[in-house]
Amino acid sequence: MSEKANFSNIYNFYDLINTVLTLGFDKSWREKAADNLIGTSVLDLGSGTGAAFDQLLNYETTAIDPDKKMLELNTFENKVLGSAENLPFEDNSFDNVFCSFVWRNVSDTNKALEEVHRVLKPGGKFILLDMTRPKNSFLKILHKIGTFKVLHLIGLLTFNLKEYRFLYKSLDFYPQPENHLKKDTFIDLQIERMGLFNFVYLAVFTK
Repeated sequence: MSEKANFSNIYNFYDLINTVLTLGFDKSWREKAADNLIGTSVLDLGSGTGAAFDQLLNYETTAIDPDKKMLELNTFENKVLGSAENLPFEDNSFDNVFCSFVWRNVSDTNKALEEVHRVLKPGGKFILLDMTRPKNSFLKILHKIGTFKVLHLIGLLTFNLKEYRFLYKSLDFYPQPENHLKKDTFIDLQIERMGLFNFVYLAVFTK
């Protein structure tokens, strides 16, 4: 995606936006995603302010995010500044990589997926939770109108229209997850749609 956003400008509101856009189900969907965790170690990819803290509390979690301001608010003890495309960890370091409501904002998802595969231990899980557009054409139109109005209003109120415009466009940039996500070097990939309009998906990769 050619357009970039500076999430440092909206770090105080980012988690709230996910809650609004998921109609308040973001926490329960994170809990469902966390049911797939194995072993003891987790890399929380794109951890931001640590929205997944409750779901990863009982694991040895390392939080990584490219935004310094978000990491300053992050509630995890072990925090690393870094990007998904260049993970600063040894091969086979984690039992799980957990990524919630971030993947569509990653600049190079192919490179990021290679990095995730590299740092996962054999048999490890890449648990990916994110928003997309509904498959149904009518519901897709309703979803586009709804998300535009919400994000545009918040952008106006917070004087950060560029960032919220980026978040809106990011929902359309990637194809449907069933077409965009590929098993490639992983041995298994399961994708499940969730939500009233099926606008949230859970993908679980196994190395």
